[in-house]
Amino acid sequence: MLSTFKTNFQDKFNNVSFKTKATLVAIALGVAPIATIGTLNYIQISSINQEQTTKAESERAVLVADKLNRFVFERNGDVATLSSLPVFADPQIAKIATSQTRAALLDRYMQSYGVYDSIAAFDLNGQPIAQTKGSPLGNHLDRAYFKEVLKTGKTVISSPELSKSTGKYVIHFAAPIKDLATGSLIGVMRTRAPIDRLESVIKSFATSSQDYHILDRQTGKIFLSSNSDYTGKAEDPDLAKARTSKEVVRHQNDSNGSRAGRAELVAAAPLEKLEGMAELPWTAFAAIDETAASAALQRLLWTTLVGAGLMAGLTVGSAVLLGNRISKFIGKLADSIVSSSGAIVDTVEMQEVTVNMQANSAIDTSTTVNELGAISFQSSAQAEAAANGARQALSLAEDGTRSVQQTLQGMSGLRDKVDAIANQIVNLSEQTGQITIVSDLVADLASQTNMLALNAAVEAARAGEQGKGFSVVADEIRKLADQSKKSADKINLLASDIQAAINRTVMVTDEGSKTVLEGIDLARSTADTFAGVTDAVNNVFLNSQQISTSAKQQAVSIQQVLTSMTNISQGSQESAIGMHQVKMTTRELTQVADELKAAVV
Repeated sequence: MLSTFKTNFQDKFNNVSFKTKATLVAIALGVAPIATIGTLNYIQISSINQEQTTKAESERAVLVADKLNRFVFERNGDVATLSSLPVFADPQIAKIATSQTRAALLDRYMQSYGVYDSIAAFDLNGQPIAQTKGSPLGNHLDRAYFKEVLKTGKTVISSPELSKSTGKYVIHFAAPIKDLATGSLIGVMRTRAPIDRLESVIKSFATSSQDYHILDRQTGKIFLSSNSDYTGKAEDPDLAKARTSKEVVRHQNDSNGSRAGRAELVAAAPLEKLEGMAELPWTAFAAIDETAASAALQRLLWTTLVGAGLMAGLTVGSAVLLGNRISKFIGKLADSIVSSSGAIVDTVEMQEVTVNMQANSAIDTSTTVNELGAISFQSSAQAEAAANGARQALSLAEDGTRSVQQTLQGMSGLRDKVDAIANQIVNLSEQTGQITIVSDLVADLASQTNMLALNAAVEAARAGEQGKGFSVVADEIRKLADQSKKSADKINLLASDIQAAINRTVMVTDEGSKTVLEGIDLARSTADTFAGVTDAVNNVFLNSQQISTSAKQQAVSIQQVLTSMTNISQGSQESAIGMHQVKMTTRELTQVADELKAAVV
């Protein structure tokens, strides 16, 4: 049955006119490439879009994690700074300072940081010894972060937990208070940051189509999310897969809000351990709406389909128009062939007479060509000699060019070294300036120390007998400050001398650099001259070679012409016979043209 269908199809196709066949072929050739290219482009761009989306979400998760990590690192430094304040860490000062003084100090720090809602210091029994404004704090001895500080003696960052007073997630930062003199643990400093402070740091990473979630791996719960429905929820299987596999996974949003049920692409990034801070067991998730991520791809698909449709329509119209023009052209061509065939017959008869005349002319031409061959061999020998002379001149010019290039390279290397010396001198000048600045700071510090020593001496004098020891110390400090100021003045004089020497060296270096540049310009000019000579000699050499080669080829060609002239004489007779065959073939061509004209219509 298939063979019968194939036979019937071929019969019908053969009966179709040439015009229709050409139109169908043009349509196929126009539409097929457009459809193929559009399909391949869509597949390729779809793959690229998927890769870019995956990469972008992975990078966004890393950025969120890095942002949180750095924020927490700064808070870790804050509590360490507070724990080392002398009013808490120096027992002598702590005895003098009142609770109001310590509380006021903590209030100023809390206002300055603008991150915390509570700062407090505790003794080793968990009793508060100072706190910022607010409700009085109870004993914190049973708190996990407090126990961890007592156990390790290091700074501790707690897991996010619900505050008993505010009902919102907070993070505690705790650091040991150690005696400045003995280094022994004497208390615990604690700061508390509400979770909304962390949220303000990373809120820019959330949009209508993008979310973030922050998971505490110790509790297995999300404590911060741009989608409030996720806050406090446990990690679901999709998020766990993204975290453990470190790959972007597809996730079905199960929140109750506007994002409910939408498909998302989720990437995870753990917070890396920073030097000087304990590793945080947190993981940042970045999620993007899959529909929004592929929106550009969908627009491309519709653009491709519309473009393919338009191109197909234009192709069909062009094919029909082209088919009509081709049919008309072939019809005119067939008429022209019929008309030309008669003229060809007349021309062939005239050619028979011409062929006989060519045979006689070939004999005369052979004699002339033979003489031309002798002259060609002499020209070839002379051109070969000229080429050898040009080759030697080219070799000498190339040697000169190489020597100049080596000189130019040496000058360039010298210029680089001079520039390097100049750069080092500039750096030395800057460093000398920095020495002067440091020396001035030391002098100012010495002056201030001297004033403090004088004030201390005055206060010691007021104290009477009890301040005599402190008066001696103050006097020694004042002497040390005077010596420091004198040393700073000497350093300034020495730095000024060094700066003057550097300035003189800079002037000499600049003159050397200018001299090197002049030498480089001269070497380059010489190199350009040699290059011009080399090009000129090379052109002479090439021209001589071409003349020699052409002369040899001409001599060989002349011999071939002699042989050809003999063949022409013999071929003339054969051409006469062929003329008759051309007549017959022309008549057959006329018949074929008539048939072609009938097939096109």
